Amino acid sequence: MATTRKQAAQRLIDTFESEKRMKFRVIFASIQAFILSIIIGYLTSWHFGLAAFLLMGLLIQFAFDRMSNSIKSSKLTAINALRWKEESLEKEDLIDTLNSIINKG
Repeated sequence: MATTRKQAAQRLIDTFESEKRMKFRVIFASIQAFILSIIIGYLTSWHFGLAAFLLMGLLIQFAFDRMSNSIKSSKLTAINALRWKEESLEKEDLIDTLNSIINKG
C-alpha cells in the first residue's frame, strides 16, 4: 500500500513519540512486576516471588523487543515513503520539516 508524504510524515512523528513513551512504560512495568513479586513472595514463599519476578521480567523484555522492532519497522517504512536517507533524521529541524509536510497536505 502506497502512503502519501503526509501519512509518512505523521507516521515518523508517531514513531518518535512512541520511542519516548516506551522508556517510561518499561520502567512502569518493571516497578509493577517488582511490587507484585514482593506481594507473591510475602503471601507464599520467596521462591514463588522470585519465579514470578523472573517470569514477568521475561515477558517485559519480550514486549520491549517486539515494540522496538515495530517502531524501527515503522520508522524505516516512513523514511522510504518520504524517500529520505537515515542520516536525514539527525537534523535539528526535523520535527519542523515533518510538521510543514503535514500542514501542506
